[in-house]
Amino acid sequence: MSDRDDSRENDDRGSDLRRPYPPDSQGLARSIAKAGYATRRKAEEMVRAGQVTVDGRRAHDPSMSVTPESEILIDGQPMVEAIRHYFAFHKPVGVATGPGFSRRSRQAVEFFPEDIPGLRPAGRLDVNTSGLMLVSNDSPWNASAAGGSGFEKEYLIEVSAPVTPLEVDVIASGMQIAKVGFMKPEFVAVEKPNPERGTVTLRLVLVEGKVRQIRNLFTALRHRVLSVHRLRIGPVALDDLPEGQLRPLTRAQIEAVRRGRSDKGRSRAGRPGR
Repeated sequence: MSDRDDSRENDDRGSDLRRPYPPDSQGLARSIAKAGYATRRKAEEMVRAGQVTVDGRRAHDPSMSVTPESEILIDGQPMVEAIRHYFAFHKPVGVATGPGFSRRSRQAVEFFPEDIPGLRPAGRLDVNTSGLMLVSNDSPWNASAAGGSGFEKEYLIEVSAPVTPLEVDVIASGMQIAKVGFMKPEFVAVEKPNPERGTVTLRLVLVEGKVRQIRNLFTALRHRVLSVHRLRIGPVALDDLPEGQLRPLTRAQIEAVRRGRSDKGRSRAGRPGR
């Protein structure tokens, strides 16, 4: 592959080495974490372990204030904003995406490459839900991806049969659900019946990001939820990404998420894109 091809590949991944860090006054551990070297807790451990010097002196206080004029070295090397990486991740069932889950569950970060520090999921996905998550070591980008972006999120849900046309109409019109509030999807349709399993698979598109809203929705309609699988977040689709694997995002996808721009992803027939 030529140097030009290498450059184009890096452009597609949206990764680039930024300026020395920090850009403004902030705590030392916070600055290390925001630069992408480690989580906040790990950054505090690095400072206490003596791995960081500030203006020629070994630092021991993770909360000490640093400025753009501070000379910060980590293991003897100048601290610069880390190369940013952005991925789609296919989360398996039984994998936790944040604290508060059983310690018996595997954590999503266990699937991420160790040579890219600071990778974290953007938002959370229930431990029993599978499918697409967005992942990066860019905290502001993760915050944009996780909340308030207006992105559609597309799911396949398998529930106990039958699901009647009247129930589909009720869901489409919006429902008031205990513990969730009012919930109205952008799109809902029966995808296929599964007579041998006694279930039905539906396709659902939501913009809201409320905790366990899909499971609570179908529980309110007295349906048992067998699986929830996320296919798409705005401009990013899961496609054929294998379970437990990551795929680099394109620069267009990265910038769309950064701006909070929603891609409806609709087909000519008005159904969500596959």
